[in-house]
Amino acid sequence: MDIFSSIIAIILAIYNSAFFSVVKFLLGIYAVVLLADIVLMLVQRGLSGDVRDTKLGMDVPPEMVTKKSKLLKKWDKITANIASNNESLWKVAIIEADNIIDDLIRRMGYKQGENMSERLAAINPGQIDNIEELRRAHEVRNRIIHEENFKLDKKQAEEIIGYYENFLKYFEVLE
Repeated sequence: MDIFSSIIAIILAIYNSAFFSVVKFLLGIYAVVLLADIVLMLVQRGLSGDVRDTKLGMDVPPEMVTKKSKLLKKWDKITANIASNNESLWKVAIIEADNIIDDLIRRMGYKQGENMSERLAAINPGQIDNIEELRRAHEVRNRIIHEENFKLDKKQAEEIIGYYENFLKYFEVLE
């Protein structure tokens, strides 16, 4: 018990020493300077434009946000096509949704590649959470375009549109 109390006494003596007080004072000044640097860097970068970019890892183009009502009208048409009992309308809805997503991905800066398949392949899985869903949805879209007798059931069509919708909701294009 004597050793334990002597160790505590030594630690308290060091903590209350003049040297350690100077170190605490200098560390306090350093912390204030670092905080001021962080604030100045945020002001210099333009904090308002970077919040969304920082949160999502990329910025949704401003024109997509300002054209939200036009996009919502297109999306309403897509959901109406999916709600129908017509397989042709389901296929059209998937193709239109794929075009919307392709346009958005290009505007986000993923321009490498001649088509959406190449652009999706160039995207790192860490950059977009549901990239695998988008790749599967795009594969179905390609089958619709290239396979003459491709059959699509309503459940599969709703699932594919759900993948596109998840992407748009993730980037807050749809609420």
